[in-house]
Amino acid sequence: MLQENVVVEVEKRVETGKNACNRLRAKDLIPAVLYGGHSGAESLPLSVPRKSLLDLFRKGLHQNAVFLVHVKGADEKPHVMVRDVMLSPLRRELLHVDFVRILLDRKLKVKVPVETFGTAVGVKLGGLLDVVTRELEVECLPADIPAAIRVDVSELDADSVLRVADLKLGEKVQILGDPDRVVAHI
Repeated sequence: MLQENVVVEVEKRVETGKNACNRLRAKDLIPAVLYGGHSGAESLPLSVPRKSLLDLFRKGLHQNAVFLVHVKGADEKPHVMVRDVMLSPLRRELLHVDFVRILLDRKLKVKVPVETFGTAVGVKLGGLLDVVTRELEVECLPADIPAAIRVDVSELDADSVLRVADLKLGEKVQILGDPDRVVAHI
């Protein structure tokens, strides 16, 4: 999911370490790191306003969403994805975020959730739908990342099995893994 209109404003951090991060959090800023990209790219310690991150997550842009990050004082606005989010185990507050640079011309391997819809014929006859696979790993360009893999189960009859090989996502998205893996069955 490419989100060209979403830009998150960040600042470079000079200080690193536990105490410096605690001081940032007291100012309502979240420590972050920007890494990855081309081979010569270096990691940047950053600070992000908590409100900006919460707004980003409320929009649903934390999983596989590609958006822009503007580092104050720099001209570049790299495309990034949220790679990892650290939460406080007790209060469930944001503690740290990892961003990874994305190159739009290189394929990515990402996990995409599987969503089922429809009422299966086998369920109407008294069967039970069992969704076995909740997410699949796919490979595609960043602009082609699907938000979810939607699977219509309305044709499944009693004792029917829907496998990964039965899913059609188009030519731009390739599902990785075993094609005989069961997605759902009655």
